[in-house]
Amino acid sequence: MTRLEHGGLLLGSHFQPIYSLAHRRTVGVEALLRAEQNHAPLSPAEAFYSMVSPERRHELDLAVSKAHIAHFGDLGFQTPHWLFLNIDASSLSRPERAMALTNTIREAGLNPGNVVLEVLEHVLEMDDVLIEGVNLLKKAGFLIAIDDFGVGHSNLDRVCLLEPDLVKFDKDLLRSAISQPRSRNLLSRLVRLMHEIGALVVEEGIETETDVLVALESGCDLVQGYYVARPAEHPDADDIISSRLDARWDELMVRDLLKRKITRRQIELARQAFVQAAISLMQGTPFDQAATPMLAMPDVIRCFLLDSEGRQIGRNLNNRHNEVNANQKFAPLADTTGAVWSRRAYFQHAIDQPGVLYMSEPYLSMTDTRSCVTLSMAIEIDEAMHVLCADVLAPRHPLNG
Repeated sequence: MTRLEHGGLLLGSHFQPIYSLAHRRTVGVEALLRAEQNHAPLSPAEAFYSMVSPERRHELDLAVSKAHIAHFGDLGFQTPHWLFLNIDASSLSRPERAMALTNTIREAGLNPGNVVLEVLEHVLEMDDVLIEGVNLLKKAGFLIAIDDFGVGHSNLDRVCLLEPDLVKFDKDLLRSAISQPRSRNLLSRLVRLMHEIGALVVEEGIETETDVLVALESGCDLVQGYYVARPAEHPDADDIISSRLDARWDELMVRDLLKRKITRRQIELARQAFVQAAISLMQGTPFDQAATPMLAMPDVIRCFLLDSEGRQIGRNLNNRHNEVNANQKFAPLADTTGAVWSRRAYFQHAIDQPGVLYMSEPYLSMTDTRSCVTLSMAIEIDEAMHVLCADVLAPRHPLNG
């Protein structure tokens, strides 16, 4: 690889694949600067810090982009691939600099539609002028990626305003999702939120087979990290990457499937007990007696009954075992007699389709802040419509054991 020279620096490139788990192939590569000065290697940060003015940093940014594009051409991809370029804030700070970046990339032989420009999220917080620079580059046809989302105080409003094409999640989000179950749920919700904004999600920092599985379950679109492929002048080809991921893939998926089967079995048993309770209620059995088999199940938290307007009739009937484990700090919320749950999906779905069993998505119970799903069914008791409900502990995540 021929290195370009700029301002006493030799500019080289390494590329790290960005891989689609769904397509099972690389769809882009991130270009990473490998600079030298007087035969001594410099990190990208050191190279840019050596440029004392914004104008010189911008000139280096143009030279680095030109070098990356030249080296990208040496990779010889036969199918479309994105080139991800990290852009310095200096190139966004003035319209003429954004235009110079556009012209440099075009003159180097790449169409803007084949280039993803990465911008650090925290940089955009500093100056609205930088956001205007990003918008100019979007209008020129480049794809925009917000990099390191999740570092420090991430600003969702700013991301929504910018409407990026991709959002790259910082590796700390993944590390947190692996160690904390609630953070894992948050990771999935963040992915869905980015999808609603219209952005694809890249999860960085994939270093182990566990990381791969968590990334899959989060619903992200693309992955990047040392486990996928290390940065190199000529990075690993797809056959090597896919075989690396597949080496433990079957073991991971079998383990995951086994635990999911156990979870499905537990939910099915709860559903069967729930239907039996509903039948007993419709036959005139008192609520506390009808719910007894349901409450004997270890994962059931409570049963409760609503009227046709979603107002709770009486107190919750609690599973004694789970009641012991409940968070007593939320005791002021424990008595839900007369509470109105008409805006909850489990009530609305049930009341719209009487006799049909509905199971909600996992959510945080307001009563004791445990994650649960609610089973519900609209039934007729004494010629009046009611909705029978049961909260069941949300299935444990397969990686939590």
